[in-house]
Amino acid sequence: KQWYQRRVAITAGGSWSAPQCVMEKLNTLHRKHLRHICNIRWPGVIKNKELYRRCDTIPITERVRKARWTLLGHILRMDDNCAPSLALRYAVDSSNSLRGRRGRPRTNLFSSIQADLKFLDLRLNSIDDLSNLKTVAYDRANWRNMFSYNIDFD
Repeated sequence: KQWYQRRVAITAGGSWSAPQCVMEKLNTLHRKHLRHICNIRWPGVIKNKELYRRCDTIPITERVRKARWTLLGHILRMDDNCAPSLALRYAVDSSNSLRGRRGRPRTNLFSSIQADLKFLDLRLNSIDDLSNLKTVAYDRANWRNMFSYNIDFD
């Protein structure tokens, strides 16, 4: 059952743009299932970091972030006339020039990708940033190694 849930989360995870509160709920459910599988019940409480270490796994949110990272690399390596490349170019180009709708900004895939890039001290605010990121993405080994799991899993 856990394998099935993880497989669905990883397969569709590249295109998810769920808000942080939804991702935290998903992490909570994942930890609940891990505790059930490991038969860890109430007085035997362990920290989340220890649970992930015992199960030799990482949080679902990190798997989704990794899937988005690989999807972004795939889109950046595509031909410039493909629909995903054109959509990414339009999103980058229009993010500074067009005014958004009224109210709270909605979480979308582009804002999630920008948050992931900010997490890695990169940015995607102009066409120049996009072209620099494209040159980095062509080196696949370097692209894979840029994303790491050096995160505190609390």
